[in-house]
Amino acid sequence: MSLLEIKNLTIHYITDDGTVKAVNDISFAIEEGDTLGLVGETGAGKTTTSLGILRLVPDPPGKIIAGEILYDGEDLLTKSMAEIRKIRGHDISMIFQDPMTALNPVLKVGDQIAEMIHVHGNCSRTEATIKALEMLEKVGIPAARGNEYPHQFSGGMKQRVVIAIALACTPRLIIADEPTTALDVTIQAQILEMMRKLKEDLGTSILMITHDLGVVAETCDKVAVMYAGEIVEFGTLEHIFDYTGHPYTKLLFGSLPSLDKKVERLAPISGLMPDPINLPEGCKFHPRCPGATGDCGVKTPENTEVTPGHFVRCIYADKNGGPLPEQEAKR
Repeated sequence: MSLLEIKNLTIHYITDDGTVKAVNDISFAIEEGDTLGLVGETGAGKTTTSLGILRLVPDPPGKIIAGEILYDGEDLLTKSMAEIRKIRGHDISMIFQDPMTALNPVLKVGDQIAEMIHVHGNCSRTEATIKALEMLEKVGIPAARGNEYPHQFSGGMKQRVVIAIALACTPRLIIADEPTTALDVTIQAQILEMMRKLKEDLGTSILMITHDLGVVAETCDKVAVMYAGEIVEFGTLEHIFDYTGHPYTKLLFGSLPSLDKKVERLAPISGLMPDPINLPEGCKFHPRCPGATGDCGVKTPENTEVTPGHFVRCIYADKNGGPLPEQEAKR
């Protein structure tokens, strides 16, 4: 049994301008001790998915329309909010995208970590404070800095504090929503290495939400590629990087700079992500796909298992992986 299994999850935002179809019938699973990378452009539905898992989608306008979120075999969507609050922080924690806004500016960082431990760790405030300072040391911050406020920390240090809060109660699953986006490259590497080490030490599973394929290559065991609210490709790191099956995934790799090739310009993906209020018929990617045919705008692709554990949502995906040979020639 998987630690977390998402089945046919659909989340919409119902607004005056129309229904925003943010997440559409997605399914994936995270095993104990694994890191799953959820990859896609801005607006693909990655953050909405993560908020849905923790029942944090703002209602209104957000609404979980259908699906199951199974944690240890129990559907989180059937639990009361009191039960969910016990799970948040204790069993499942989240590292939010922007450390600048994730911390309370008027509370000392040590107190913010201690609050999490006191609420979920069943201990006194004194014990929670001691554990909070130990947690700071684990993420590379001197315990003495627990008496300082967030504005006294750099961006990288703030992110370490946010990670310390997320790990304070040794959760079994961490949802990391683009944890290195606001940081420079050197600090990114330090944060990712720290998360990798803490994962090994604590045996924690991670859902890594990112648009950076380099981060995925460094940290993930499995990858789910998301486009317009759908999972268009899912598999192991080897499947996605070495046996890429979906045209969108191929174009993502093609748009990256390479040290092996000398080119004058990068190859961007033409067009824009579709309006989630007015998604195209058939394959959601077909307006931007260089190899699309008339069928792509009519037929809705199903997930095809091209090899064991490797799923591709494309009408031209076959058992050999990726588009059919004649379709590949058109691409």
